[in-house]
This record gives sequence, structure tokens and C-alpha cells, in this order.
Amino acid sequence: MVLPEFDLAKGECLYLLLDGGQIPELERQLFEVTDSPAYQPIYLYAPWDALREASPCLVEASPALLDWYAHGEEGWGYLLSSRLPLLPLAERLRQLIEVESPYGSCILLKMAQPDGMFRLLLDDEPWLWQAIEQVWIPVHRLLRPNSPAEWWNKKVATLERPVGKLLRLSDAQWARLGEVTWLNTLNDIWRHMEKWFPERLGEQLDARQWVAEWAEWGYGKGFESPRDLLFFFNVLGYLGTAWKESDAYPAITALLMCTSSLTPSQRIEQAAELAETQHRMGTEI
Repeated sequence: MVLPEFDLAKGECLYLLLDGGQIPELERQLFEVTDSPAYQPIYLYAPWDALREASPCLVEASPALLDWYAHGEEGWGYLLSSRLPLLPLAERLRQLIEVESPYGSCILLKMAQPDGMFRLLLDDEPWLWQAIEQVWIPVHRLLRPNSPAEWWNKKVATLERPVGKLLRLSDAQWARLGEVTWLNTLNDIWRHMEKWFPERLGEQLDARQWVAEWAEWGYGKGFESPRDLLFFFNVLGYLGTAWKESDAYPAITALLMCTSSLTPSQRIEQAAELAETQHRMGTEI
């Protein structure tokens, strides 16, 4: 990644907030980059210390660490600035380890996940912005697979005091987090198609849009789980859209288009098996 410019005001310190769940042996890697990294695992204390290996990690940015981050993956984390030193800022972030869903259940906030935090930091929520001056996040705005990230920078607005003892996510924020789950599903489908059906992807004028549109179609037909959608894309991989555009595959068309005593998961698994058989044998079903 090419890093953005960092326009820091006097007194602002630049930090990396890294996702230990995405970077293998994160703490060891920090020491391989620089002899004495200044950092704080967010899951440092009980009861979260058992999850330390996957902990978000707040790191004081240095030229060496910024170069290491720039050569990493987009999902490794993002950058933020604050007027607070490392330890007080880490304590503020620990207040966000657990948040409340709109339905009242407590969940762990993936505070170092770029696409998720982008969708939350769109709002000027005091709980999220307390002690943070700016963020620079590599984001995927479009819900399309394998799309390049773009840098998003936002400065803190004038904030009220946080309300309540815990951040409670709004319905709108919860829905935006759902976009990240869908984006991950699209990326899984893309990798599946690249591995098993690259020729089918190559036939499309805009393969990313093709995957996104057919995933929406399949989801709308009740094939909602990631497993269901991969079976559905197996059908597309083997047969293209001929099952929908002609009468060549009536059994498969019925399984995809019509409800029955079978669950959607059962129907799509059967359809994928029939599509594979059709592809292998080249005979009508």
C-alpha cells in the first residue's frame, strides 16, 4: 500500500492500531522490525488476556514500522492520531473492548478491523472518538469482491460526553457492520471462483460486478449461508446462466427457482451436484 500524507497538528502523535487476528505472531513481528517497539495489546488484562494472541495492538508509529505496515495486507489495521500518550490512549480503547448490540447483547468490538471501523467512525459517536483526533483507514466502500482499498481520512468533530456505561450500537451502525460480513462473503466467493472456475470469471465484462449481482440474486432466493452461496456459484461455474436462460436444465432450474419441501440449503446442494454431473457427462438431466 502507498501510505497517505499525515497532516498532524502540534501535539498529535501517530499510532497504528493493528489486528492481531490478521497478523500472525504480531508482537514477535514488531520486535523483528524494531528493537524496542512501544506498544500495548488491548487485551492485556483479565478476562481478555487469554485472547492476547489475537488482540488489537496499539503501536507508536515509527518510520520502520510504517514501512513494514505499508508492505502488509489491507486488513492488518489502520492509523490514528491522538494527543494522549500510549498508555492513557490504550486505556481509553479498552473501554471499547465490549459494546452492546441494538438488541441488548454484549459483543466484542473488532476495533482494529478497517472496514468495520470505517463504517462506525462515519458517525461522530463520542464513545468511538474520545481521545482520537484523526483516522486514516484503508476502506472498501463498494460491496464488490476483490476491489482495491482507498484511504479514508476523518478528523474529530466537536463531541459531547459519552452516554451510558457502554457503547450501544444503533440500528444503522449494526446494519453497516453487516456490510462487512457480506463483503467478506463476496471475497470468499471470488477466491473460490478464481481457484475452480477462472474461465467463467474471464468470460465476464466486469467479473466483480457479475459476482456481486449473482450473489445478491442467490441470497434473495434463500441461499443465504456462505456454504449455500458457494454451491450456487458452483452451478454458475459449471453451466453459466444457461439454466435460467433456456430450458436445457429443467431439474436444476426447478431447484434454483422453485420452493419445495426441501430447504434452500438442500435444494442448492442438489443443484450443484446435478450441475457437476451435467458438466462431466455433457448430457441433459
